[in-house]
Formats: sequence, structure tokens, C-alpha cells
Amino acid sequence: MKSYKFLALIGLTALASAAMAADVAYEFVACTHGKAVMLEGSSEFAAFGLEEWGLVANSKAPEFEKASTHCVGALRMAGPRPVGKGLCKWTFADGATAVGEWEMPPAGENSFTWLNGSGRLKGIKGGGSFQQVVMGATVDPGTSQSCRRDWGKYTIPG
Repeated sequence: MKSYKFLALIGLTALASAAMAADVAYEFVACTHGKAVMLEGSSEFAAFGLEEWGLVANSKAPEFEKASTHCVGALRMAGPRPVGKGLCKWTFADGATAVGEWEMPPAGENSFTWLNGSGRLKGIKGGGSFQQVVMGATVDPGTSQSCRRDWGKYTIPG
């Protein structure tokens, strides 16, 4: 009889852990200001490094409200769409942080993958996609202002 209670307790613990590690959906609009360093530029090809800083302007997920971001990466233009890859660090209102990798492939959907986190986001995994929603006028040469929509899911181990 005791072994059944023990097995039941193990089963309940596993279910509780699975529930705590559930996928959390997110969707937000983040606006950024950035600068680019041109490596090569012509009418047929352009390659540059970029760095951006921004904040979440509108979020359907409360945990992303007031979050800020710092991203670095590289882009190239040799066709109809930019191709690139980089990293972003997110800092949340409660001090937690998370780092993820973004990619804009030559074909298909843009992607974002969560790699690491601190505080309540320690062990974060998952990801989603993003798309640019508006690009502002250039204020100073080599700078950009834009907003993008991000969406996806993440999991934190229980």
C-alpha cells in the first residue's frame, strides 16, 4: 500500500513540474533606434554590422511590458530581402534578463530562439518569429528607427 502512495506522489510531482514548465505565449511590438557600420556597399550588394537599442511599446503578455532590448548582428542585401543573424539581450521590469538569437534567412520566416536567462527566466527555451512593421526616416546618417512585431512561446524549467 505504501508503494502505491509513493508512486502516486511521484506522478503528482511530475504533473506539477510539467504544469510549471508550460509554454508561455508572447506577442509584442518593440521600437528600436540603431546604428549601422557599412562594410561594403554598392547597388548590387551591401553588408553591414548593426547595433540597436529599444523597448516594448505594446504587449499582449504582461511580463514583456516595460522590457528593453539591446541587439547586435550583421545583415547583407543581395536580393529582394535582407539576410542576417545576431543576438539580443532583453531586460525586464523585475530585473530578469534573457538572451536570444535572431535570424533572417534568404527564404522563409524570420526566427528568434531563446538561449539563456537569469532570475525568473533562468533556463528559458523556445522562440518564435518577428517582422518589421514600420521604418522611420533616418535622423542621422548610419542610424535607423523602426518598430517590429515579435511573437512566439517560451518555457522555463519547473
